[in-house]
Amino acid sequence: PNPFNPTTTISYTLPKTSLITIKIYDLLGQEIETLYSGQKPAGNHRLVFDAKNLASGMYICRLQLAGEFTKSRKLLLIK
Repeated sequence: PNPFNPTTTISYTLPKTSLITIKIYDLLGQEIETLYSGQKPAGNHRLVFDAKNLASGMYICRLQLAGEFTKSRKLLLIK
């Protein structure tokens, strides 16, 4: 859900086994946290992002597949 407080679930689907990286950035482009980095099999996946130590505001979640594909989503944290 968006907005969230203080945790949210990030869902994504991979068409094939891939090396992926999921990172959280602030609006200045500074990396806040790497949620996952490694290989995942094809299929549906879920990941919980716990932002209890972060200030309220907008964050960007970025999913990158081994240089092939990048998708970004805005996350609004309201405490």
